[in-house]
Amino acid sequence: MRTGEIIEDTRKLVEIPSWRDEAEAGEFVCDLVGGEIDEVGNVFARKGSGSPEIAFISHLDTVPPSGEHEVRVEGDRIYGRGAADMKGTLVSMAKAFEDAEPQGTLVFASFVGEETNAKGVKHAVKNGFQPDYAVIGEGTVGYTEEGKIDVCVAHRGRREYRVITKGRPSHASQPHLGENAIYSMMDVLKEIKELDDVKEEIFGEMVKSSSCVTQIESMGASNVVPDRCQITVDVRTTPKNMFKIEVGDKVEVVSDVPPMITEDEKLIQGLEKSIEFNTGYQPKRIIKPQTTDSGFLKEAGVETIVLGGAESKEPHSNNESVSIDILEDLYTIYKHFANTQQ
Repeated sequence: MRTGEIIEDTRKLVEIPSWRDEAEAGEFVCDLVGGEIDEVGNVFARKGSGSPEIAFISHLDTVPPSGEHEVRVEGDRIYGRGAADMKGTLVSMAKAFEDAEPQGTLVFASFVGEETNAKGVKHAVKNGFQPDYAVIGEGTVGYTEEGKIDVCVAHRGRREYRVITKGRPSHASQPHLGENAIYSMMDVLKEIKELDDVKEEIFGEMVKSSSCVTQIESMGASNVVPDRCQITVDVRTTPKNMFKIEVGDKVEVVSDVPPMITEDEKLIQGLEKSIEFNTGYQPKRIIKPQTTDSGFLKEAGVETIVLGGAESKEPHSNNESVSIDILEDLYTIYKHFANTQQ
């Protein structure tokens, strides 16, 4: 067991700010795995040869801290922005990669921009990154039982729309001479609110698509009838329902993270066996509400699955932390999985 190294390297990595600039974090991770950094900042390392090709996937960036960036090890947990999402898991993956003796090819990949524009995974896929299997290290702890590691076999996608209505400006004292874009948007808001959520059965669970208006703004001075109004709509998609919105005068897709579903039962069972072998309990299969980079890999034809150390309440929280015990378990699970797939 490499507990001391996992704790120390996680602490060091969490201490490196990576919500604006990921370069320093990338260099640290590159040194951990003896890898290379590509032109956008992704870290890659590879060992073994032949099939199957399995990839351990993490990301380098974090969301900004809500206050001072404080990092500490206290009791059985590591605290600090990014400890849970997902630098602790990244380090466990790195140690497992280093110690694994795969029967095929094992790849370590840590992508940039996961929290923003998915720049890293998009660049990798565009340039031919296509392993047989990918294990994404996003959090799957405590969804069904506190302290237990679950296996995520699906998640919804996220599509962000910008909807615009247009009008005609006039002086606000004579509104009848203009056409108010905000009033036009009111009809759009009503139409979006009345959209039906569509349910889809995934692994026996009913998962529904959804839409939610999250921002609204208009342009111009406060004494002018606005000739433009804009809203942002957050849409959660499922594999069979991509939930298209066609309203207003102009609709733009600002970002689009595809949904993911693990279709290879052998992959699911292989990871379940590694968890049971190293922890003694049988993991549950879950569907995460959050999106991950796995959607882009799945869209490119890679069989993906999600398993990582963050508990559901920890990512992006004010006092983010990760369990050291869980990171120890992940190290042994990842290594066992890499060594037993053939």
